[in-house]
Amino acid sequence: MNYTINRNGEHFGPYSREELQRYLNEGRLLWAELVWQAEGQRWVTLAELLGGPWTPVPPLSQQLKDEVRARSLDALQGVKLFAKSPVGGLPESFALFDDQRAIQVGMVFAIVYEVAILLGALIFKSKAEALLGGAVQVGQLTGELSAAQLLKVLLLGLVPFASLIGACALARAIFRGKGRFAGDVYTAGAVLLPTGLLVLAAALLGAANIEIIAILFLFALTYSILILYAGCSRVGCISEAGAAPAVPIILLSSAWITKIIVVALW
Repeated sequence: MNYTINRNGEHFGPYSREELQRYLNEGRLLWAELVWQAEGQRWVTLAELLGGPWTPVPPLSQQLKDEVRARSLDALQGVKLFAKSPVGGLPESFALFDDQRAIQVGMVFAIVYEVAILLGALIFKSKAEALLGGAVQVGQLTGELSAAQLLKVLLLGLVPFASLIGACALARAIFRGKGRFAGDVYTAGAVLLPTGLLVLAAALLGAANIEIIAILFLFALTYSILILYAGCSRVGCISEAGAAPAVPIILLSSAWITKIIVVALW
């Protein structure tokens, strides 16, 4: 069995168990190094893998930091797979995780989507103010957001994610898919990623590069549809005959649900 070391986001290896023990003895590796455990399909420390010495339980903040780091690495690994092949890569990446980790990774995708949307909006706001020459501040047109309003905006940003999860679950029920809730969450997060990246790229490029933005829009739309189809057929286990109509049903129903929630809360 060979193992891969992850150090600061870079992968090294593969190494055999004997090599890991030797490098550890030589001081080239630490007990806290992250190692990909193929049989468990998860990242573990060398201490867990080799039965290292007992160490005190780290503080909660460190545990949260380590958990966020591990899930971020999982998300990056998943993106690398379905970015190359949306249809084949999505189920392959989903199969790497158990249900709990798949849900967490799907949530990481949704957070990346929301951060990209917010950054895109801020960049657009900055460029709009510069275009107006400072005569009229965009903040004056939209009004400054209070802390409560900002929190509401952040929550509303997650509404498309929640509505997609519900729509995927509904489609599975209608077309008798044998998938699981974890697959709905994972698929929903993956579907939103191209849209978030598109908004951020469009804000950075600006209106002067409208042709490039149009090309990126086609790529983002195509990737989102292919990911959703793969989520329905390969992850949600809906038959191919059912997956094709399930895609527009999910998109339309999630858009409708999003509109209702946003109007009701805003």
